[in-house]
This record gives sequence, C-alpha cells and structure tokens, in this order.
Amino acid sequence: MKNNNNLFEEKNIFTPELYVKGIYIAAQTGTDVFVKRENAEQCAKASAIIPLRRGSIYVIRFDSKPDALRVGVCTSDPRALKDGEGMSGMKKPNTPYYEGETPDYCDFMYVPQTEGEYLVVYTGEKMPEFFIGDNPILIGKDTDDLWWYAPEQKDLFGNADSWGNWAWTSDEVLEHIYEPMRAKHPDYITRRWIGKDETGKYDMWSYIFEPKDFEQVLFITGGIHAAEMDGYLGLARFFEYMVDSDGSHAGLHYLRTKVKIVLIPIVNVGSASGKHLRENLVGADLNRDFEARSQAETLNTIWLFRQYEKQLAAAIDFHTSKATTLDLYYQFQIQSNAASCWLKTINHIYEYLKDKGLTNEPTDLSYIPGKYDKSDAYLQGYFYNHFGVPTLVAEHHHLRWYPMHSAENMQLAVDFYGNFIIQTALAKLKLIK
Repeated sequence: MKNNNNLFEEKNIFTPELYVKGIYIAAQTGTDVFVKRENAEQCAKASAIIPLRRGSIYVIRFDSKPDALRVGVCTSDPRALKDGEGMSGMKKPNTPYYEGETPDYCDFMYVPQTEGEYLVVYTGEKMPEFFIGDNPILIGKDTDDLWWYAPEQKDLFGNADSWGNWAWTSDEVLEHIYEPMRAKHPDYITRRWIGKDETGKYDMWSYIFEPKDFEQVLFITGGIHAAEMDGYLGLARFFEYMVDSDGSHAGLHYLRTKVKIVLIPIVNVGSASGKHLRENLVGADLNRDFEARSQAETLNTIWLFRQYEKQLAAAIDFHTSKATTLDLYYQFQIQSNAASCWLKTINHIYEYLKDKGLTNEPTDLSYIPGKYDKSDAYLQGYFYNHFGVPTLVAEHHHLRWYPMHSAENMQLAVDFYGNFIIQTALAKLKLIK
C-alpha cells in the first residue's frame, strides 16, 4: 500500500476459453440453476466461467449496462454439463444487483468459501467488452509490511485496571481521553464546537489533528449510534497511540506527521450521555437522516464536512455491529479510487481472523454503489453522491467472538480501526499541493 497505483494485485485470468456459449442461469420455481443449452456453439448468448481461488477477493466491474445479467457460483465446473442438463445448488455473490433489471452500476465482489468454486456470469452478450480491460480483477492476499498491531488492550468495565468505562457520557469521554491529549499536544490538536444536539442540551465537538506540513486530510466520525460504545472508545484508544507515536512504525508515523484528521469522536452525543441507544434522544436514527437532514446532529456533521470537502481524500464512519451473522461488514463505493485500498485492508483483517482461529466464514463484502437511489439517507452515500468523497463504513463486530467491553474485544477494535485509518492514509488518495 505504498501508493494507490500498486494496491491491486491484478492477474490476467481472462482467456477466450473462459467464455462459453450456451451455459446460462435459469430461474426455476424461485431457485436459480445452471443449464447448458443444446447446440451450445450455435447459441448467440454467452457466459463467463471463472475458476476461483479460496482466500482471494474477486471484483468484476462493468463499463456498460449488460443485458440479462445473472451471477452465480457453483462448486463444480458447469462446462462439464451435458446438453440440456441443469445444476442446482447455486450460491449468490454479495451484490444487490445480480438479478432482475440491471442498473447502470453492476459491479460486484465475491470471496470463495471453498476450493473448487466457479463464478458464472451470464450476460446475454456475444462479446465480453463490458469487463474492464477484459479482466475480472483478482485481489490476492495482502502482503503489505506496514500493518500496525496494537499493544495488548485492557477492558472497558471501569475497574481499577480497566482502560476506560463503557458507561462514560459523551462529555466524560472527552474529559478522560481527548482533552488530556489536547493539553499534551496543543500545537497539534485543537477542538471546535460544532453545535447542539436535537434536544439543545448537549454540545457536539470536533477535534482537529493537524501536523505542520500535512499532505492530505481525512474526515472521521464515531458514535453515530450511541449503543456502539466499543466502537467510539476503540477509536479513541487508537488516537492515543497515534498522538504519541515514537516513529518506530512507519505507517503510524506518517499518519502522525503528514495527515490532517478532522474527527467527530461521538456524533450522537445526547444518547451517549446516558441511555446509550442507537437512536438520538428524540428517537431518530441519525444514519438514516442524511437525505431528510431533519436532526441537528446530522446538520452539524454536514456543516463540518463542508468546511473541508474540497481537501478530503476520504471519509470513514466507524461503527460496531451485531446485526449480521457474518464476520466482517463494510460499505463503500466500489467505483471510487479508495476501493482497492479498503478491499485489501478487509482481506488482511480476514486473514488475521483466520490465523487466530476466529473465522472460517467468507468476508461479508457489502457496498453502496454511487447511484444507489436509497443511499442518500446514509452518511456514506450522502457524502459520496453529493460531494464525490470516497466514504467507508467500517463495522467491528462486538459479541461476535468476545463479550462486549472485554479486553479481547477492544484488541480487535483498536487493531481494525487503526489500520483502516493508516492504510487509507498510506494509499495517498488525494494529496494537497
């Protein structure tokens, strides 16, 4: 991840033999199956059949809107089918647009779960011009040598040997964590009042980490859902490490000395000041409010963002999640220049979890396409659709492996959040000249 030009490990896995006339995906009683047409060579329609390798992330992008797009995965080579024979048991890649009417953006991603899987893309086209460079893009295992590993963490139970307390109010998080950092580094850290919450009772603050000779700017938010305490506290713990970086880790040192960070530590300040609910104190889900812009917290966040929008390389919104059964959950715009960086970071985390014996499941790769008409309600969709700033939602899964607020859970949160920020910075998506 030294620079954005070398983030993909691209392999030219396309050959004309991968495109086979006659094999297609047909819907039968609600279940898609693979079928090989009789007289396949005389068929005008074509499918791409791509052997997959477990442990890699596959991304296919379309330059133009394909006709009759269907995407599926099977565990044996459908080219071995006899004429007219069907194959059931198809898996669906993680994409919202693999069937039905295809939109302008049809990009999709898939991570193989087992060896010997085959990706089948039925397009209804004679030629494969719609693949970028005629290549499906293969992203292999991350070999980056600038991954940062957090020191051993403590829990959030508020005991004498704890690092912090999950029950802290928003003001207490600032008092215990951010204000001591600012007092220690007054020439590097400033804070800015950005308004009241919707009730008018609680103050929202931003913190600006600004090196003297910064090269780029990142916008970061936490605590938009106040029930996700491990998320915004794990983020706070990482900032302590960043601020006190001794230069021994090149990635952390670059972040500390060359990257300006505009941070809202906790967006949902009212709910974080006692109830710790997902919604704010008037019952609104702030991460569904960016289209309506009905809440003060939303407007304050957008106002701060607009002060820096022309400088920003990327924005990252940190969460925790327990809503999905899969191990990793991220949303971002695959067509943005940050996609390759975030995909490789996700893949590295996936390998990290496998090495620790915490997962054998595939990565849950989710993304919000830039023209997805429902995404304006979300912070990441609104920021990208209206201002063109690549935006990531990164969700650490508390309760997935360890108890909430535990030291083990904090360890993963600090590791994951920290590396998304470091690797985004190292990608140098947009340098200020």
